[in-house]
Formats: sequence, C-alpha cells, structure tokens
Amino acid sequence: MAILSRYLPFSEATTTLQAVTYLLGISLFSISFLVFLNSSISFVITDLIGVKDGVGDIVGTLGFVDELVALVACPVWGLVSDRLGVRWVAVIGYAVIGAALILFVQAKNIYPQLLLARIFFAIGATAA
Repeated sequence: MAILSRYLPFSEATTTLQAVTYLLGISLFSISFLVFLNSSISFVITDLIGVKDGVGDIVGTLGFVDELVALVACPVWGLVSDRLGVRWVAVIGYAVIGAALILFVQAKNIYPQLLLARIFFAIGATAA
C-alpha cells in the first residue's frame, strides 16, 4: 500500500483491497452508468417512445438539463457527504441511479416523463 499512498491520495490506514475496490469498482461503475445512459438515450427516444424527428434536439435538451441539475446538486451532495460521510452519499447515489434507469425505460413520453427520469439520474450521478 505504500506505493499507492505515494502516488494517490490514500491515507496510510487504507488497505490495498480498499484502494483497488475504490479505483476499479466505484470509479468504473460511475463512469459506466454515465456512458450507458448517454449512449442509450437515442434508442429510448426512437424505439421505446417512438419519436423519429428532432431526436438530436431532444437528446441535447435532456443533456443540457442534466448538466444544469448537476451544477446545483454537486455542492449540495458535497455538504451532505460532509455530514453523513462519503459512503452513505455514494450508496444513496447508486440507488437513485438504479431507480432512474428503471424509470428511464418506462417513460411513455419525452416531456415530462423522460425529462424527470433524466433529472433524477443527474441527482444520483452527482452523488455517486
């Protein structure tokens, strides 16, 4: 663990298993969820909801709203993590992401259902 502590911001009390779990598990899961949603949103819009025109505008609007929510939610989750701890905030964030992905594929229209699912996802993603 001394090698990892020298190059990464881990404390000396951190075990190698904890560091590897964080680096490979938590970080890769967060990135995978974010990439999965962004790569599958056009499928949800065209095939599940049935909208064929203006898909790029819809995807752009949903992504823009996601970023606006993230700008507000990031500092809030930071304050919550100072009070509850990072572990609880991450667990809550992953639970919200899971619920948002379920809502995402259940949406029957773009506005408001898909938009609300994307907002819910952004809230969870900023926590994770």
